[in-house]
Amino acid sequence: MTSIARARTQRLIARATGRSAITVWTWVITAPFALTVMSGLQYIHGGPVAVLALSITQHLVVGVLLVLAWAVLRVTPARIRVAAVFTLFAGIGVLRPLLFLAVGEVLGIGVETGDLVGRIAINVVTTVTIFTLIAVGVDLVRDHLGVYRRLRAAQRASELDAERAALRVSAMRHAAVDDVLAEIERAAVVADAPLRPSEAARVLRGLASDVVRPVSHWLYEREDAEASGAAEDARVSRRDWVVSVLGGMQPAPPILLAVLFAALVTPFGLSQYGFLLSLPAVVGGLIVVAAGNVGVSSFAARSPQRYRVLVLVVGYGVVGILLSLTTDAAIRWVGVHPHFIWFEAGTYPLIALALALVVSLSSRIRLDQHGLEAAVQASVFDAARLRADYDHQRAALARMLHSGVQSELIAAALALSAGGGEDASGELRRVVDRIRVELLAPADEPEPEARVGALVESWRSAIALQSSIAADAWDRLREPARCEAVVDAISEGLANAVRHGDGSPVTLDVRSTDESGVSVVVTSGGALSSAAPGIGLRQLAEHADVDLRESEGRVELAVVVP
Repeated sequence: MTSIARARTQRLIARATGRSAITVWTWVITAPFALTVMSGLQYIHGGPVAVLALSITQHLVVGVLLVLAWAVLRVTPARIRVAAVFTLFAGIGVLRPLLFLAVGEVLGIGVETGDLVGRIAINVVTTVTIFTLIAVGVDLVRDHLGVYRRLRAAQRASELDAERAALRVSAMRHAAVDDVLAEIERAAVVADAPLRPSEAARVLRGLASDVVRPVSHWLYEREDAEASGAAEDARVSRRDWVVSVLGGMQPAPPILLAVLFAALVTPFGLSQYGFLLSLPAVVGGLIVVAAGNVGVSSFAARSPQRYRVLVLVVGYGVVGILLSLTTDAAIRWVGVHPHFIWFEAGTYPLIALALALVVSLSSRIRLDQHGLEAAVQASVFDAARLRADYDHQRAALARMLHSGVQSELIAAALALSAGGGEDASGELRRVVDRIRVELLAPADEPEPEARVGALVESWRSAIALQSSIAADAWDRLREPARCEAVVDAISEGLANAVRHGDGSPVTLDVRSTDESGVSVVVTSGGALSSAAPGIGLRQLAEHADVDLRESEGRVELAVVVP
């Protein structure tokens, strides 16, 4: 025996003799067998009422024996549990024919003893085989229910995480944007009346410094993170589980099924007809079931998954009929009148489907365990991805407000202050409308040339700006993340030049670097403040090399984006 076969045998024995060795299902599932010829119904004298009365009473007593056996196993040491389980199974098999006679005597129903030794052998083989199959099946059902429940819980938790993440991003955006929009709307109301350029500029500077800047800081410094959520309800419906099991049904191993059924019916044939007379029926039956099982397995493998159960039920039913026909013909061929042969047509499909269920559950457990492992692993990755996406959305929103909206407000305010005219309400309204649209429905990203060019021109209309952008830098700005970082560097550098500069001309120089990156250098007059770097510089430092220095009354911000 190979190591794999040995391991599978050990697992099978462990399932058969473990917590599910004797359960209520052991008694419930074997109830139909109390009405078969293997229980000795052919030895009862009387009509259907007598048969039912004796069979039901006998099975009730078997139920009592199972309860006693269960109690014995509760106190059985682990080292002898395997032997104890199979001994108890065999013991119940020995007692069944004796119970048959005793119940008949008590109920006053005429019964024949018949071949008592043969009947005991039949019941021992049947009981040990069926009880073992039931124990394995029940244990597999319990295990698969647990795995299936955990799998569905993991999948549901992942779905809930995605839903919560989307809600958190939406809530964050509303919390940030709504405050800005509220102030924007107030500015729009102010713009309904005539405004001097200085007043309009004051409104825009107020929006930039008192509204946009604090909100962008709040977003950038926000570090809340929601832990991955567990599924709210880990229960699964029995219908879903049944559909899952039946959808994964596989045929029983052909040879194993043939040998198993032969082991069940051979004792009955020997007791009824003897070795020589039953030999043709046994051999013929083995050939039929082996060939039939191969045919069913082959046909089921080629059938669509949704019809697999139907194929197995019909296929095993046909094999059962062919088995009964073969056995009947073989018994007649040796010159004996067959009786109680057609019970095979009913019992064979039941045994075949039971074994198919055991095989399918074993396979399904392995598949769902792999699925559970994959789901848990995916959940970990998804949690990291969702957190990264949340942080990205948070940073992008902060950047849009700080580098985009704030920069645009400052530039517009400077342009208004430097311009002339009596009424600047129209220009203020245009700026407010443009920012409102940007906040509510951000436009698609333009090409780098258009995006950077528009940004530079906006600043050039507000301050004395000399810009130089190398032609070979544009290709490198095709990469979205690099372009985003360069836009941030330009916006931050020019905003700082206005905020901390002395009003002298500002120069902007954008060049490609030797390492395939892009450098942005903004130089302005003024002096460095002793205050800590703002969020703009801190954000830039997360994605680029930032160097802020002062020399001979000039301040230079150099940013190298890789």
